[in-house]
Amino acid sequence: MKVLMTIALTLLSTLCLARDNGEQKQVFGDYEVHYIGLNSTFLTPEVAKAYDITRSGSLGYLSVSILKKAAKGELAKPVSGRVEGQLRNLIGQAKTLQFKQVKESNAVYYITTFRFDDEDMYNLNLKVTPDGQTRTFDVKFSQRFYQE
Repeated sequence: MKVLMTIALTLLSTLCLARDNGEQKQVFGDYEVHYIGLNSTFLTPEVAKAYDITRSGSLGYLSVSILKKAAKGELAKPVSGRVEGQLRNLIGQAKTLQFKQVKESNAVYYITTFRFDDEDMYNLNLKVTPDGQTRTFDVKFSQRFYQE
């Protein structure tokens, strides 16, 4: 129970960080794809251990969630799906990202880690397909990562 509370608080704090930097989501009709990328050292040791993530100053962490809009006045509902992606630096070196699905009582998200070079800008291209849908959403964003 303590680990779940720690995980929930960490996710809440990362969402607050995202809000401070501008909301990190893209909307596709009835679906929203939320994402956050950060240095894995921002994860608490308990959260990193729970998800088998190495905390390292040069290891990036990416979390993606798919939400389906609900009726007016209700919160969007998390849904399962498929998430694939690629990370590319500005000189064109690319790495395919392997996502792991994490299901909790009120959340479904997809996480991955990757090595990065300090202060490099990366272009991330994600392909997100909610379960039961044939349409794949192209989520593209750029982010600079810093070593801790």
